[in-house]
Amino acid sequence: MKNHFLWLMTLFAMTVPKVWAGTYEWTSGWGMGVSEYSVDDGNGNELNISCPSEDAVLNDPYISAHATIMGKSYASTETGFDVIVDGVAYENPFFTDCRACGANFPEFWKALRNANNLHMRAEGKTIRLPTKSIKKELRPLDEKGNTCKSAW
Repeated sequence: MKNHFLWLMTLFAMTVPKVWAGTYEWTSGWGMGVSEYSVDDGNGNELNISCPSEDAVLNDPYISAHATIMGKSYASTETGFDVIVDGVAYENPFFTDCRACGANFPEFWKALRNANNLHMRAEGKTIRLPTKSIKKELRPLDEKGNTCKSAW
């Protein structure tokens, strides 16, 4: 089921033009029943957050994320990656498919929305991402219309 979801997300990413690439600020979009939030640093490092709506055709209607760190891709549903918000490290925070993981997600999301310094880390490599427009683009979890949902 998760492989089917990843395949659909990869297909979606390949068919939607990346008009926001290289903007150095957070952007958002909607397509095929999925809200997508994205940021890049202009050097090929990026974070893409996908939040399917409940009526999307996908089997897994929960938040997931994909990152590119120094040329290597990571998925929250597979090997994962860490997000460091204002010096606090969150281990694979977009993986919410366990009770404890889901319980930690609201705290992470609130910190992410208010981030002043944002980094991602995987396999000993750490990169910095812009925070410009982050609060404008990422909606609070309890806001009507926010499709970002934890699996727990």
